[in-house]
Amino acid sequence: MVKIIIDYSKCSGDFDKICVEICPASVFQDEKSRKPRVADEENCILCLTCQFNCPRQAIKILT
Repeated sequence: MVKIIIDYSKCSGDFDKICVEICPASVFQDEKSRKPRVADEENCILCLTCQFNCPRQAIKILT
């Protein structure tokens, strides 16, 4: 089972929604004017692209 954690104290949301753009499994959802959220955690393919590319290191993938 995969657990995706977004540390919202680090996530700027308005500027750094790269996780929404780069996730090949569309796990994240853009909440318009808000910070992104994990929408489909069960679709995560464990590529870690979001974790490695988050400029604020706000995403952690736990397995």
